[in-house]
Amino acid sequence: MSNQVVKKDTATALVAGALLGAGIVLLFTPQSGRQTRRKIRRFAEFAGDQAQAARRELQRSLEHIIEDTEDKLQAGLTSGMEWTESKLGALRKALETAGKSIGEQIAKIQSS
Repeated sequence: MSNQVVKKDTATALVAGALLGAGIVLLFTPQSGRQTRRKIRRFAEFAGDQAQAARRELQRSLEHIIEDTEDKLQAGLTSGMEWTESKLGALRKALETAGKSIGEQIAKIQSS
């Protein structure tokens, strides 16, 4: 999943660079002040829209990463609990067997 985030970050950086370059071209293109201001305003609106779209995409990516991480943590926790329960059962059986064996040995010693 982190590979996807890197790719999206790279794409976002490329879009941001392209937008910045387009803005610089607007500033150095010979035209009237009114036309330049209108183009800058449109460019700013477009850049704002692109920034919002990139923010939403990043937010969705982060939400997916969080969901995947929560799922993996829950699965790991469940697996760990199941493993612990199985080992506790085996330990109980071993302790019961050891207790019986010790009891038998004590009985033998007392009867001797």
